[in-house]
Amino acid sequence: MALALRTGALALLLLSCASGAPLEPLPTYPVPARLIAPAPARVTSKLPAPPGPLPALPESPPGSLPAISLGDIGLAGPVEVLSSSSSGAWVALCDSERRARLVVGSGPGEVVDELLAEDARGRYVVVADGEGAQLVDAAKGSRVNLRQMGADVRRIRADYAAHRALSFDASGQYLAYSRRQSGAPTQLVVRDLEAGTERSFSLGPGELLRLELSADARYVTFEAIREDTNKNGRYDWPAPEEAPRKGPCGKPPLRFRSFSYQGRGDVATRGVLRLADGAMRDVPELVTTLGAALLLRAADGALVLDQGGKRTPLAPASCAARALFTDAERQLVLAACAPPPPKRVKGKPLPPPTGKREVWLFGPGLALDLHRELYETAVDRGAELGARLVPLYPGSEANLVDLERRELLPLPAGSRVLATQGPFALIWRDSDLYRYDAQAKREERLVHGVWKTPELLRAGGAVLLSPFLVTSASGPAFTSPERPLALTAEGFVLTGSSEGAGSVIEGPLHWVDARLPPPDGPPR
Repeated sequence: MALALRTGALALLLLSCASGAPLEPLPTYPVPARLIAPAPARVTSKLPAPPGPLPALPESPPGSLPAISLGDIGLAGPVEVLSSSSSGAWVALCDSERRARLVVGSGPGEVVDELLAEDARGRYVVVADGEGAQLVDAAKGSRVNLRQMGADVRRIRADYAAHRALSFDASGQYLAYSRRQSGAPTQLVVRDLEAGTERSFSLGPGELLRLELSADARYVTFEAIREDTNKNGRYDWPAPEEAPRKGPCGKPPLRFRSFSYQGRGDVATRGVLRLADGAMRDVPELVTTLGAALLLRAADGALVLDQGGKRTPLAPASCAARALFTDAERQLVLAACAPPPPKRVKGKPLPPPTGKREVWLFGPGLALDLHRELYETAVDRGAELGARLVPLYPGSEANLVDLERRELLPLPAGSRVLATQGPFALIWRDSDLYRYDAQAKREERLVHGVWKTPELLRAGGAVLLSPFLVTSASGPAFTSPERPLALTAEGFVLTGSSEGAGSVIEGPLHWVDARLPPPDGPPR
């Protein structure tokens, strides 16, 4: 999804957390007596004719998306873009009557209630439509009503978070979702999107809170409420259920309301479903999946790697590590560690804590102090695929961590990394864009003249920083069309018409190939 850079937006969002509005009641679900029991150690699916095991490391999805449509997108009149496919296959927008529309290809599109989930490759999107939840395939033009198949698409009150029960893998080949049927345990379902086949697995006793399909489609991790921990006879979510949005157009921006509900509801436990053999188990100490292994946090705070029951220590308990970045391919963890206690000096009080943590790189047989500090964090990041360079910003400094070479690469002050691809990084500094080569450890200026308050859009490896567009971290740079609204990974920019700076964007919209000289006549 394209992201717009706006000065001060984060500060406004943080201020919105201070709202004194009363808390809404939490959703509750009766707990049958037979279900108040410990979770089973292993639960497997019972399918009459399973379509076969999912591949451990899926290849690129078969087939290809059609060429980007160069026709009119949406209707005439004022328009606002809600979201768009990274491939340009679809656009979600608000029309002049403040109705949300989904346009696949080109044309006026169809009125929908809201977007629920989308895959990173830009082919699939799930939208709420009346009483349905449509899984739309932009390549085939087909759709499947997931709600008719029992999909539980309720959302939890957690702004700016991914949908709790709909999750695509990084390649866009699979969709994991929750199926909830009356009188039966919840099922975790993994759908092969190209083939249209599904595998389902019983969650066992309890209420599903969240699920997530790992980037490499090896695992489905989940959070489940297994017990009625507050002893009120029902399962309580930790935050209220979000009411369905009947059109997101014209509504005030979301807030970080989920922080208001911390500590409420029943205690949830983490678990994992291994798709190769269907084995499911609760793993309360789970941090994230890491390739074929699991990254666990022991009771004393140490990080360990569990692969096939064999545990390899990564970070010691004294580190109390939090995962800043986890590399599924190399099984590396970039972590923030608690610093050692200060030395006591006779006659002097202990210095106050700084709130900073040391940055280390851990892996099997590797513990590397990067000699950098960051402010404390309580969040663990999930595993990612395909990254070699990871940006790191300790204070006013800027660095890249090269996971391939296991080293820290300092960057000039004021640098901001916009994208990485293999050994290359696209860097913004002052009014210049640079290409940095981590292999040769040198940078080259691509272009000069970035605006003081630019638009920032990103899709795949493409970056638009007004007035320039770069389709990959290795360059080159092109001139962006004016008033960009969205971007594709291939370098197409979504534009509309307007009378002047700050004026309302008018539809219909068009995709313009920014890699080519501007054409004569109307948009192509």
